[in-house]
Amino acid sequence: MPGPLPSDTKRRRNAPTIPTTSLPVSGFTGDIPNPPEGYDLGSSGAAWWLWAWRTPQAAGWSMGDLYVLARRASIEDDIRMVDAADLTIDLDGLSSESEEALRSVIGRLKGLLTGRLSIIKEARDLDDRLGLTPKGLAALRWKIVDDAASAGASATKGKTYGHLKTA
Repeated sequence: MPGPLPSDTKRRRNAPTIPTTSLPVSGFTGDIPNPPEGYDLGSSGAAWWLWAWRTPQAAGWSMGDLYVLARRASIEDDIRMVDAADLTIDLDGLSSESEEALRSVIGRLKGLLTGRLSIIKEARDLDDRLGLTPKGLAALRWKIVDDAASAGASATKGKTYGHLKTA
């Protein structure tokens, strides 16, 4: 039977050699930078960009992450274009159950034909790299904490985006 959960305040002799970075639960409050040149985001990509920069993880991103973030935002535009592709078939004369089943099959085939699955996989990989998933948070050794707890910690590691053009 397992014992109690380890306490964060207890001192360990075998403490991890890589420190954990505390990120504020309220998210990044600085100015949101513009996407790098060469990334013209559509409406879905721009909405994702704005959302991503208000997450707690944005407090831990560095200048080198801008291109990865822009690529991830552009994937949102790709997903929207794939989903907007119209593959219609005349379904007159079918029962509602048959029509629903056929629409489901067509939707799955559309996803395969348009490469939606590979686009989604790329988005998931980038989300991991940016710390936007539990797996990514663990790999980066980031921890989301209350704002009061992260005030003393250097959540942004001294990196600011104040020198970039902001939206």
